Amino acid sequence: MRQAIFYIVIAIAVVGLVLNLDAFLFSFVKMAISVVIFAGIAYLIYYFFFLTEEQRKYKRAQRKYKKRHRK
Repeated sequence: MRQAIFYIVIAIAVVGLVLNLDAFLFSFVKMAISVVIFAGIAYLIYYFFFLTEEQRKYKRAQRKYKKRHRK
């Protein structure tokens, strides 16, 4: 009898976890998207307000050089 009750409790717990998995995944994806957006905004603020024009030109040239020499 005890073993049957134990397995019933385990089965209920598994069903509860599976039913809450969609809510967990949705909140995790929402948080990840928020972090990416925040990081993008922070980078744009850094790029346009803290770098001088010469530093921006240097970064562009670096990206072009790396793109050409990826092999």
